[in-house]
Amino acid sequence: MRRYSFFYDFFSKLRGHRPRPLLSAAAPSRLFLLFFILLIAASGCGSPDISSQQSKDFKHKPLIWPTPPAPARIAFDISLASPEDIGIKKGFFTKVVDILVGGAKRTMVKPYGIAVDTAGRVLVADTASKRIHIYDRKKKKYFYIERAKKTPLRSPIGVATDNADNIYVSDSVAQKVYVFNPKGSFIRSIDGGTRPTGIAVDGARKRLYVVDTGAHKVLVYSLKGDLITSFGGLGAKDGEFNYPMDVFVDGRGDLYITDSMNYRVQIFDMNGRYLSSFGEHGDGTGDFGRPKGIAVDSEGNIYVADAIFDTVQIFSRKGAFLLNFGKLGAGPGMFWMPGGVFIDGSDNIFVADPYNRRIEVFEYLGGGGSDAIPSSRG
Repeated sequence: MRRYSFFYDFFSKLRGHRPRPLLSAAAPSRLFLLFFILLIAASGCGSPDISSQQSKDFKHKPLIWPTPPAPARIAFDISLASPEDIGIKKGFFTKVVDILVGGAKRTMVKPYGIAVDTAGRVLVADTASKRIHIYDRKKKKYFYIERAKKTPLRSPIGVATDNADNIYVSDSVAQKVYVFNPKGSFIRSIDGGTRPTGIAVDGARKRLYVVDTGAHKVLVYSLKGDLITSFGGLGAKDGEFNYPMDVFVDGRGDLYITDSMNYRVQIFDMNGRYLSSFGEHGDGTGDFGRPKGIAVDSEGNIYVADAIFDTVQIFSRKGAFLLNFGKLGAGPGMFWMPGGVFIDGSDNIFVADPYNRRIEVFEYLGGGGSDAIPSSRG
């Protein structure tokens, strides 16, 4: 304002006019008018409630797999891209800030890792926005983590929680696993190897598993960050890996690991002893193109997201193909190169849909498994 006032005063003197004051008598009313305009704009600038629209669109036509007359096993729930999708409304000042600087911080950009804590909060690692989104559906609250103390997250890709709801985040560029308390305050960092990606916490046995994709290994830590052991190595034999990507731990402590470039899933016990494997490269039913996220439901069924086939395939513990759901697209229940997968204690299935910038949520309806297992929470 002072710069423009200088020029105005200069030319006023040349014309014989008196210089105007920096703030005119009408300034307070103008400021009030600006505030009123922001108030009106903010009241109507919220993002559309996708979940509300979904409930209208699919009230009479639910998305289920397989299609009738076969019994339904999987049902679509919601798409989650922003806090508004689960009923978390923006406050007035948040809306004003969105007007002034944009609201991109609340929306997903490229989600991958997913976890659900004991309170039911959904945590999403967003590699592009470089933060962890935390959605509390019960309390209608949202916040995010973007720093470990003064260190910005560089490429957060995996996320997990323990029984106390402490948050573990793998950063593949920083080569660290960062640990935060439930409110997002930094606790400690753990060496993540050369390129940490997928992570999982076994709450019952107090262990942290970190997939080191660059070293083709899995690192096993105590929850305090002490290295217990590691297993794997580059190769195609049983117990070896070729760019492993993700890990899930079940209630028995068994580990399920996507061995991405060997196009298979390998299963180990809690100490890294090889148990079994299944899968091969191909384009047929039950084959793999680029296996990424993996999870297991309460009945022992194994879910694997495939980024090439744009679907999630379900297998038995022995590796028999059971069902797949989802296909290429941007509509509800569709994917574009799906990534991480997580299944909570209620058999809700969360699938990262990174190039559609969202999480797709489904429900396992039961009746398709024969190997029921307990929760890994302990």
